[in-house]
Amino acid sequence: MKTGPGILLLLAAFFSMGASAQARNSPAEVEVEAAYLINLLRYTQWPAASFESAQSPYVITVVGSERAADGVRAIATSEGSIAGRAIEVHWIADSPGSRAAPFDSQQDAQAQAQIARSHLVFFHRSAGQVHRQLLSELARFPVLTVGDSNGFTAAGGMLGLVRADGRILIQANPGAIRNAGLVVSAKVLKLARGRRKSLQ
Repeated sequence: MKTGPGILLLLAAFFSMGASAQARNSPAEVEVEAAYLINLLRYTQWPAASFESAQSPYVITVVGSERAADGVRAIATSEGSIAGRAIEVHWIADSPGSRAAPFDSQQDAQAQAQIARSHLVFFHRSAGQVHRQLLSELARFPVLTVGDSNGFTAAGGMLGLVRADGRILIQANPGAIRNAGLVVSAKVLKLARGRRKSLQ
């Protein structure tokens, strides 16, 4: 995985961007979160077995907001590919585990399979606390879990997008990342740790 000084400037630029936090789900915020996800995809390394071939795409699944999924899809389309791999974006509205009897239907099983075969799963806050039911299950797979709800990393998520002073910052759970067999750029984790301290 190649990482150069450009990543530091790129992420720093995102940190300094206004996220329009006054209006949740505003176009600006959706765009910034989507840009974060694509760049986190770029600077994460998955085990070779996570891909069927050298041409297999990266798969992102957004759980919750369709608007967020559309934003990620737009940025992915603009990006084209990463390291020669296309980027597929899927959306799950009615997430598995959100019903009284989780995984009791064919739809639930399909959603669960989609999440498990993803490389990155983004739990949008519109999905509520469903991530708390799924993170332990996902821990068995090399899937990068990202969320923007409060307490996401404390619940076992790997990377959290948090709001502070009108900006979107990163929190990291290095242990969860390591246990899943993933490698996230040390520069990203360094920035995440530094930003996390500033929020305490």
